[in-house]
Amino acid sequence: MHCLASVERFRVRAWPVVWLAVCSLLLVITEPSTSAPDEIEAGFDIRNARTELVDGVYLLDADISFVFSDEALEAIENGVPVTIILEMDVLRERGLIWDNLWWDKQVAHLEARLRIETRPLSNTYLVRNVNSGETQIFGSFSELLVGLGKIRKFPLLDAHLIGSEGRHYLRLRALLDIESLPSPMRPLAYLSSLWRLQSDWYEWPLAP
Repeated sequence: MHCLASVERFRVRAWPVVWLAVCSLLLVITEPSTSAPDEIEAGFDIRNARTELVDGVYLLDADISFVFSDEALEAIENGVPVTIILEMDVLRERGLIWDNLWWDKQVAHLEARLRIETRPLSNTYLVRNVNSGETQIFGSFSELLVGLGKIRKFPLLDAHLIGSEGRHYLRLRALLDIESLPSPMRPLAYLSSLWRLQSDWYEWPLAP
């Protein structure tokens, strides 16, 4: 009889914990399928991209629209660094008849990491290029979005690494790096589309 009473007490105590866990999970994975008519949907979009060969080096110019979800914005405002990855591929088209059986050959793969940080004491926002260490400072988040979306004279690679054989093209996409978030945030971020922000691939020919 004593054992049965202990079991019943355990069940009574366990149910609220289980219920809270289930509700928390449902809140994470259940998201509205529609948004208000005047609400801008979160996401990244590459508006245009182009390259220029200068002194044997291909330089990239790109214009990218960044619209963050409310969850990502709240994290940034609370001092959580958020990293954006610019992922770039240089590919060579395969022109022979048998090439329809194969993917285009990847000549080079590059990644640029841009980390967004806040400085509450000075009320400023920073974009730090993790690859080069270069830092830009902005007085407001709207200014940061403009600066973040304007990629100018970004060095891609030396022309001699590509070679003259075949036709080449580039593709570019931007994505939020969930792996760079603090470890306690990652599981929920992977479950939520509000954190899985990335653009489609944008492709264009690589002109000599």
